[in-house]
Amino acid sequence: MDRWASGIDTAWLQLEQDTNRMVVHGLLFCDGVVDLDDLRARVRERWVDVYPGFRQRPTWPTGPLGPARFVDAPPDLTVHVTTMALAAPGDDQALARRIGELMSTPLPTDRPWWRIEAITGYDGTAVHVAIHHGLADGVALNHLFHALADPVSDPRTPAAYVDPPQPGRAAHDVHLFRREVRERVSSLWATVRRSRTPEGASELGATGRAIRNSAALLASPPREKPSPLQGRPGVRKGARWTREVPLDVVKDAGKAAGGSVNDVLCAAIAGALRRHLGDDVPRLRAVMPTNLRPLDRPVSVELGNEFGLVLPPLPTDEPDPTRRIERMHHTMATIKRTNQALASFTGIAAAGLGTRAHTQKLVARYARAGSLIISNVPGPLEELTIGAVHVRDLMFWVPCSARLGLGVSILSYAGRVRLGIDADLGLIGGEEGLDRFAEGLDAELDALRSPG
Repeated sequence: MDRWASGIDTAWLQLEQDTNRMVVHGLLFCDGVVDLDDLRARVRERWVDVYPGFRQRPTWPTGPLGPARFVDAPPDLTVHVTTMALAAPGDDQALARRIGELMSTPLPTDRPWWRIEAITGYDGTAVHVAIHHGLADGVALNHLFHALADPVSDPRTPAAYVDPPQPGRAAHDVHLFRREVRERVSSLWATVRRSRTPEGASELGATGRAIRNSAALLASPPREKPSPLQGRPGVRKGARWTREVPLDVVKDAGKAAGGSVNDVLCAAIAGALRRHLGDDVPRLRAVMPTNLRPLDRPVSVELGNEFGLVLPPLPTDEPDPTRRIERMHHTMATIKRTNQALASFTGIAAAGLGTRAHTQKLVARYARAGSLIISNVPGPLEELTIGAVHVRDLMFWVPCSARLGLGVSILSYAGRVRLGIDADLGLIGGEEGLDRFAEGLDAELDALRSPG
């Protein structure tokens, strides 16, 4: 049945550009051969038959305004789910080149905006999943990974990942806005009530300053300081990934400096940027998607997008690794006091009801304030299996929008974490430049294992 897209989903559809495809890419590293017929049957039963976005394609309003409309377009799984063999030696470099090619290739617009490719000739099978951002965000993608795999047993796994989806709701943008406003008003009122104590008064003052500064930032995002990462993106993209790091190692590094896992990894990214751009690099800013979807509730069958954007400065100007974590922690703690993510969600969702040009202009205002995009999504708590095939690792790559040319994606998997890197090859310095940045990020992560 045809359906109207929400404002926020329409916006991410509108942001599709030749030089930055708004497609989320995921990769499941599987031990052994994944049977193509079995994979197609599983995709049909667990994705296509359940989620309307997998059997519909977007169309645009005939006038200048209004949301996109998803119309029925039953998929041909022999076209949507395919296979290809890597040429010898079938190593990480060959796989990375293939992922880069797929990042540079648009999804066909005459059918639903997703595809799967089972890549053989590698160590086992690498199942590549490409889903347009207008259909699903990072949390929804993790739900789809769990739906594709066999049931998990860890009771801590979020309901958003494993519970059956709930029916879609009309105008879910509005419902999300109301829910978030209620929660934020309640939190602010609790802070006001505590303001009679010295600690409470200090917290209220810090919250007020953070909200004021955040509002000014969103109203007039500053232009990022010049760096080699800025410029006009091209079509050619490249993909890399880091070595895995035990999640406990990252947590221990955070405890030592008073920061979270996200603080530690963002500080490591800042360190890698220093290695790549030089020690005289100024403080750069990131564009960071922030989840607004409750993880303790099922997702909607419409999947969609429930996140806003925040604009944290990265401590790229700080030479000391511990101080980078401390500064990153302070930055994120300040942002958490604000409504920055909800405000940007609301603005982008409203823009989606207007013209494509207006949406692209709005998001470009956020993008011009940063040099890269960083996405952090908590992944499966235990290793997945697809029938008899074990999924030994999992990762994803966040798409860049507007003129952003570098993305770093953080995904935990069964007690360890790995970072995916996607970049515009013209801005990063070609394949060699992308390799240097990835090596620098690996060096920063390796340092967490042996601090000092």
